[in-house]
Amino acid sequence: MKMKTLAFRIFLAGVVVSMAGIAQAQMVGLPVMDTASPRDKGNLEVTPGAMFGRDMDFYGVRTTLSLADDFRAFLDLGQVDLVDGDSNFGVQAGGLYSLEPTELGDLGIRGAAYYSKTDRLGLTGANGMLVFSDETLLDHLFFYGGIGLDIVYKSMDNPGGESTTQAEINPALSLGLSFQFSENFSLFVEGDYIDGPYVGAGLSIR
Repeated sequence: MKMKTLAFRIFLAGVVVSMAGIAQAQMVGLPVMDTASPRDKGNLEVTPGAMFGRDMDFYGVRTTLSLADDFRAFLDLGQVDLVDGDSNFGVQAGGLYSLEPTELGDLGIRGAAYYSKTDRLGLTGANGMLVFSDETLLDHLFFYGGIGLDIVYKSMDNPGGESTTQAEINPALSLGLSFQFSENFSLFVEGDYIDGPYVGAGLSIR
């Protein structure tokens, strides 16, 4: 493993660990759960998965379609569950543009917008990330991650009938592993931070 690649990975891991533990996290839709490598045009992937946080969970399915060799779009549909039992539908849509590979591995730019409205909490937001990936020393096992910003508008209904709204800008960080069982199946395990820590997993079917 090249020293620059190793140092870069250690740095990102340290950032995530140092920021974990902050409450009031939100995540609508599945996280990155993808490598930055290009796909053949017309490639279709379906990824059922889940994301678990201290304040909110998401269960859903992602559909990803490669519109070009270096660009793919995705749509996540599923259910948002808050810790108090409040739940409702959530949706996320976005795309990933693969850049030219570097000595650090594959690089890409990822953007997404999301929306959810439960009885108590409404979320409308978007995020953008620089994502990267590279194969590890083990065949078919890939390391991937991303760093960027998340912008969200929150609408909260408080006890007593009062409502509050607020806009936030938070760092968005991801680190994950992808194991490619075969040409058609990949398993993702990921840790994320967007206004709080999350862990998740998904299975990609091509």
